[in-house]
Amino acid sequence: MSLPINMTEIVSELPSRSRGKACIVLTHDYIGQKEWSAELARQTRSEHIDLLELFGQNTDFGNRISHIMVPSLFELLKGYDKFPVLVVSGIEFLKATWSGQVNSIDQFASRVETWNQNPCILFVLQYDKFIATREFSRHRQHTFVIDQKDTLAL
Repeated sequence: MSLPINMTEIVSELPSRSRGKACIVLTHDYIGQKEWSAELARQTRSEHIDLLELFGQNTDFGNRISHIMVPSLFELLKGYDKFPVLVVSGIEFLKATWSGQVNSIDQFASRVETWNQNPCILFVLQYDKFIATREFSRHRQHTFVIDQKDTLAL
């Protein structure tokens, strides 16, 4: 059995990467996802946004859900650069809208792997078998996918 992953170390390491400044945490606890993400952001002095909450509160975003594709999501997140790391939860509803698009999840994973802009992004989303088994091969020295059950308690 491998040692548990310290998420505060992962978050603090993200800004030092030259490429691949994003990471995904897969959770099996959808209900506690938002609170866990907020607590991780608090402990690491990062910013947290919950996309479901953001889109629910902002009618401009809510009216454009069908137009928020993978590239436009990353463009939106670039605006949250007050902190070095942005912890993002509540992305499942966007993943559902992308399900009709060919290769959308692969495109999402590829963007994570090649993200080299600010802020660094840590996505927290419900366990996805495709993402969990995808080989991230561009920057093998970096961790891109973490199963939350393999992390230390916050």
